[in-house]
Amino acid sequence: MGLPLVVEIAIGLVFVYLILSLLTSELQELIATILQWRAEHLKKSIETLLTGEYSKELSYQKFVGEFYNSPLIRSLNHQAKGGFAEGFRRIANGIIVLFRQVTRSRNVFGQQTSAPSYIPPDTFSVALLQTLNLNQLNQTISEITAQRFRDESLDALRDILEDLRMSLGDDPFSLGEGSLMEKEFKKLEVNLDHSVNDFIGGRASLSASLNHIAEQLTLFIDNADALLSDENHCKEVIRRRLLYLKRGIARKHAEPTLTEVLRLIMAEDPRNHRFSPWAAEVVEHLNRESPELVQTIATLPTPLKQNLLSLAHQARTKANSLEDEFRQLEREVANWFNQSMERASGVYRRNAKGIALLIGFLVAVLINADTLHMIDRLSRDTLLRTTMTQAAQATRSTTAPTLPTLPNSEVTDTAVPTSEPARNMQTSLTEVRDAVNQALDDVPLPIGWSEANRTVQQRDSQTWAVPILRPIIGWTITGIALSMGSTFWFDILSRVIRVRSTGDKPEETKKREEEQ
Repeated sequence: MGLPLVVEIAIGLVFVYLILSLLTSELQELIATILQWRAEHLKKSIETLLTGEYSKELSYQKFVGEFYNSPLIRSLNHQAKGGFAEGFRRIANGIIVLFRQVTRSRNVFGQQTSAPSYIPPDTFSVALLQTLNLNQLNQTISEITAQRFRDESLDALRDILEDLRMSLGDDPFSLGEGSLMEKEFKKLEVNLDHSVNDFIGGRASLSASLNHIAEQLTLFIDNADALLSDENHCKEVIRRRLLYLKRGIARKHAEPTLTEVLRLIMAEDPRNHRFSPWAAEVVEHLNRESPELVQTIATLPTPLKQNLLSLAHQARTKANSLEDEFRQLEREVANWFNQSMERASGVYRRNAKGIALLIGFLVAVLINADTLHMIDRLSRDTLLRTTMTQAAQATRSTTAPTLPTLPNSEVTDTAVPTSEPARNMQTSLTEVRDAVNQALDDVPLPIGWSEANRTVQQRDSQTWAVPILRPIIGWTITGIALSMGSTFWFDILSRVIRVRSTGDKPEETKKREEEQ
């Protein structure tokens, strides 16, 4: 058997694989769409991510269901509108219900019939923190921080002014009821209240409110220092105290961290951690004002608690303030989700590969695509071999310039949106399919359950010790080949035809280089 004959047999075989793999790819995509494999796999992956080994417990499944019911996640579940689309969806839902009854599997979507097949990492992060009410926790910590900073600073100023009044008595100018300093102090209280209320009302950020409070306090201290007369024998003592307070205000104070509060709420062992008094005060405030928030966080799955604390610690090391810590936590959660979905996508691809093998084998059996029989027919039938080689060359010349080279698996990732190359591939595969259909009009493929095919197969099987083993092996080889995907076989077909032609013509090579 010479090399040209082997190459022509390979071309014919690959051409058949290309045709059938187009069919199996469409079947797999249809099944995946109807049974919502991508959305279901994504939901199970998120359940595992959030609950770990406790994913089968009903209380934790309810928590994941609440996460999926958040407005941000629901907004990603787009469905076509119109009578035809709704009719198709009802049929698909009926098929899904029947499939679950046969396989005795649960509806991972809960009360819903569908769910998103892709969730952006940033959306997941924001939706999860909203479900946990960590934004409310962050707001509560920030409010207590601003209020305590205001109250402690005002109390320190009152103590200084009271000590000065006790030492000197009422001074019509700087001390006593109705004095200038007393009026300035009352004005200061009003201004600081406005600063705190601006933050609580969402009109200013925490850092802006704290800076404004610090500026007002510093201005009052400077004015108070100027009002003290030089003859005042307590001048130096009071001024030193005011200077000390001013420096303390400039340094501000240690804010309670989100990590500390989470550890306290999650009942982490306090002996292993040093908590600031402010963190305990925040938790006491939450126990009084928002017990449901504390309960939600305290009863989270253990794996999620551990992961949240770890991510919060990472966020704290990269942040300079409480506001930055919360924003950094959102980014850390998004990165955590993204890394997990990369692993989940690998699992999905492996599972889809197994399904592709099964579909490929079933297609091979149903249409009697026996690889061993096809090789035998192509090696004996010169007319068939020549016809299929010409059809393969026509298909390649029609679609080769536009078909992109992608991995041999046509399964898309669960957590990765369809990219531009993938959309181009779908368009190009449509062109391949049209070209193949046109070429098949005059090509008698060596497949099918016709009488002639079955007679030849039975005759060839008699030389085997177990005759039935020969077609089973042939179908299995075909099934494995079809699972490789149509893109893979089109690329192989192009390479084999190029080998047969002993390279492209100079003008074709130059044209391809210009296109690239």
